Amino acid sequence: MAKERINLTLIIPHYENMFSTFYTLEIIKEVSKVAIEADVDLLIATSWKTHPARGVLFADMLGNEDGVKKAIDKKIPYLILNYYDSRAKYNCAGIDNHKAAFRVADYLVKAGHRRLAVITGKLNAQAGIQRLEGFQAGLSAAKIDLEKGYIVSGDWSRESGRQAMKELLSLDKLPTAVFVGGDEMAIGAMEAARQAGRKIPADISFVGFDNIPQGQLAEVPLTTVEQPFGGLASLGVKHLTQIIQGKPKQPVQILLDNTKLIKRNSVKELSVT
Repeated sequence: MAKERINLTLIIPHYENMFSTFYTLEIIKEVSKVAIEADVDLLIATSWKTHPARGVLFADMLGNEDGVKKAIDKKIPYLILNYYDSRAKYNCAGIDNHKAAFRVADYLVKAGHRRLAVITGKLNAQAGIQRLEGFQAGLSAAKIDLEKGYIVSGDWSRESGRQAMKELLSLDKLPTAVFVGGDEMAIGAMEAARQAGRKIPADISFVGFDNIPQGQLAEVPLTTVEQPFGGLASLGVKHLTQIIQGKPKQPVQILLDNTKLIKRNSVKELSVT
């Protein structure tokens, strides 16, 4: 008797321009690659309907809350990517955004920066919150306060980064460095700074997050944090397959701590006083 094949559904939360975001495209690419290597059938969907798959891989918790609840209620094997909460009993695999952002703060402080600002991603997204909190914690460890006027929110888009930077540029005392929670926003922020006559990094330094290709190709190549999308996808498929086979004790909770700071030309080292 032939062994029953394992088939999985990857659910991408539905939102505007979802298939043009770096995260979505990378997750689809990496999960598809891993599924092929593991000889697992994969269906990609944008909403929860009636899925015949034996397991469901959610690309994120945000936008998939109802689907996660249905999977739990119906006892369908599942795992959430890009999410981690040790307090909750979810099967999940995420990236340590807090620690990555802490390291960015430490890097900028050691480069001599004391007036630091942050442009956050959406603060209803775990990544947005954790990157802000991690950056604040890094500054706190260096006994530096992040002033309220130096915290501006974006929505991950380039235009939101541009508008957020305009807010920072309107302040009486400008930051010497800005940590931006996503590279798309960082590119928009750098464009706004240049349009206002500010030189990068001579006047303002920038660090992004994601390591999208456009960051390296920007007029001033962007220093950024690279995420282990391949590792996240690989562990997601591997552990969901094991959950289907009834092997691991649940909840399965994985936190990856192998982000990497990619240093380019957008950060100036100041003399430390």
